[in-house]
Amino acid sequence: MLVKNILVELRSRLRSCNVYMTTNIDFSKNCNLKISIQADCIVLNYYNDGFKRSDSLSSIESLSDYSDDESDLSCKIPIEEFCYIIPNSMSCLKVDKNTISFRILTEPKNGGGFYSEYVSTNRIENKQQMNNMKINLISNENVKIACANCLNIISNNIVKFDRVLELPTSNLDMSEWFCHGHGHGDTSDPVVLKPNKLDFLYRLTFFVINNNTLSEKTNKFNSRREIYHCNRCLAWLGLKKKDTVQLYNCEVKILQNSIENYAFTHKNSTDNISIDDFIYTIENMMNEFNLGMQYTIMYKIVLECSFSATNKQYLLIWIMDKELQVLRNSDESILNDKIKLHSTVLTKILYKIETTLNDEVETWLADPSVISTDISKGMFLSGIDHLQKMSLKVPEMFRFTNGYCVSYLKM
Repeated sequence: MLVKNILVELRSRLRSCNVYMTTNIDFSKNCNLKISIQADCIVLNYYNDGFKRSDSLSSIESLSDYSDDESDLSCKIPIEEFCYIIPNSMSCLKVDKNTISFRILTEPKNGGGFYSEYVSTNRIENKQQMNNMKINLISNENVKIACANCLNIISNNIVKFDRVLELPTSNLDMSEWFCHGHGHGDTSDPVVLKPNKLDFLYRLTFFVINNNTLSEKTNKFNSRREIYHCNRCLAWLGLKKKDTVQLYNCEVKILQNSIENYAFTHKNSTDNISIDDFIYTIENMMNEFNLGMQYTIMYKIVLECSFSATNKQYLLIWIMDKELQVLRNSDESILNDKIKLHSTVLTKILYKIETTLNDEVETWLADPSVISTDISKGMFLSGIDHLQKMSLKVPEMFRFTNGYCVSYLKM
């Protein structure tokens, strides 16, 4: 089999697509390869006869002057289901070890020409589904709060919350939200949030409760700490802010009738609650920032994590394509040297990890177009590991640009 994996980033509005291929052949040793760009498909032919390839490219983007009939291995990639290719339009061809990448031009399937184009009002098919969140807690229901790592009960025995309310985004003026400020003191200070003793206020994948809701033993253990830890296993649970504690969904569990569960669960789960919360946080921050100009704005997000009172790290995320149409194969779709592509919609991002509050981080945080939030230690570490795994879908030579790593939010 010649081709192992293929990934095509299709940008209909730019009338182009970037093609990334991983093969089973090391071309650094023998590169007798011919790539033909046709109107409805891409054809690869490999010649294993020991002859050296020609130094120049021919009119059909070939790395060899052999004919198709002489090839030892061949592969055909039909693409007409998704777009029409302009023949002989290959550019930016790069061959490195067992990877091939190039750019080709496309024509719109719905007609039009250079001076005019018929733009369809239909959205991209197979639109990426968000991780819908389910709240597993209702008011006036007996619950216990426990450490997710060791199941140590950190709540003041059984708790019954009077209200379960969603908090507004921290990137808005809290003084505009009367319902959460009313009855909690001076509302002129939008930063200070003072929930009632039995209020459960949630936002994204964390919730804020009054520290009197938690056990005296756990509060005493964390009396001089800014990071709230489990008093038994020392697990990272959340942040302490004056008379409130901000606990994170993936770090604690709620017990209802001896049944363990997380306060929030996700419909499209990855079987890792930290990664689910990480993806959900980014997707919701993008939607909150959506001003109806998603084709002109590249979102910037800063995810902050306090590892200790003196150690805070930052994950800078630059959303390059919120809804990028990607064509890729599955393991079952390579049959008889013919690859069938499947269309999906992905979010392409650039990301960078910063371990200190340097000039670049300060510039991002000072930019009013950048949105930020705190996340848990587990989300931070699991999220970085997830993005690194997603970046493996991109050939190594294209994984880094201007100090940032290229990846996808989920695939």
